[in-house]
Amino acid sequence: MGSKGFILLGLLFVLSVLCHSGYSLQCYRCLNPGGMCTNIFNCTPDSDACLSLFGEVQTHYGCWTFANCDFKHLSERFGEKKLKYECCQKDLCNRSDKFLKALKDEKLQGLKTRQPGKKSASLS
Repeated sequence: MGSKGFILLGLLFVLSVLCHSGYSLQCYRCLNPGGMCTNIFNCTPDSDACLSLFGEVQTHYGCWTFANCDFKHLSERFGEKKLKYECCQKDLCNRSDKFLKALKDEKLQGLKTRQPGKKSASLS
């Protein structure tokens, strides 16, 4: 096998590793951050959304399943009776400063949207 064969074999190996590793969504992940949430986490394959959640007791940023981004699932999981949340499906889309600004401005107050790639609501 000549040098071209080794190069081709090497390229095939790199390509197979890249294809096998798959894509993992990245989200900020923090529980009750005192300020900005800056911890970046690679989500597991079953988590296809980033979550920002503000409840009466806790604030949470992390990975979530987009299909379960609704009041019922979130309130059961986090034990909150009142909460505001947003789920999005792009890397690092759950920046804490963006979500907290929206809460402060009350842009999420009473909002219930189900746009492709984004869900948010304010429910009590």
